Amino acid sequence: MAPRPIDHLVANVGVRPQPTFHKNEVKNVRAISTFVLAAAAVVATAMPAAAQVEAAVALQPQARLEARGAAVTVPLRVMCQNGASGSLWVQVTQNVRGELAIGDKYTASVPCTGSYHKIDITVVSRTKAFRQGVAFTSAALNVYLPPDNSSLVEQDREMMLVR
Repeated sequence: MAPRPIDHLVANVGVRPQPTFHKNEVKNVRAISTFVLAAAAVVATAMPAAAQVEAAVALQPQARLEARGAAVTVPLRVMCQNGASGSLWVQVTQNVRGELAIGDKYTASVPCTGSYHKIDITVVSRTKAFRQGVAFTSAALNVYLPPDNSSLVEQDREMMLVR
């Protein structure tokens, strides 16, 4: 039987010629791969984290006493990005004859349309009745935009409580 044309190729299957690299070529390959990895790391750290969600809260300068000071209606304006969900926390603190009248209110949902909305939050005192005069008020708007963007905006100010 005559040998087939591929028999001589099959006989050398286990033997492969080994490439030979010069020492400088190996150093160049290592230097290039190190540079590429370093550049990738710099680009990855330079990329911004999750973008901030557009949001704002603005306390108005005056609040209205309710039920002989048992509560205060706090007017404010909120704005959060369309498609987001927002929650609001408001606290009112007033010095009433040397003692603190304190109340707070959490609202689980505020309108998020990208426009400003005027809302009134009624804060009930947990200690003693509020009186006409100056009170310190804090508001915190927490906004979440899926999948992983969120923002917290706060405002603190003195506010005049009126009847």
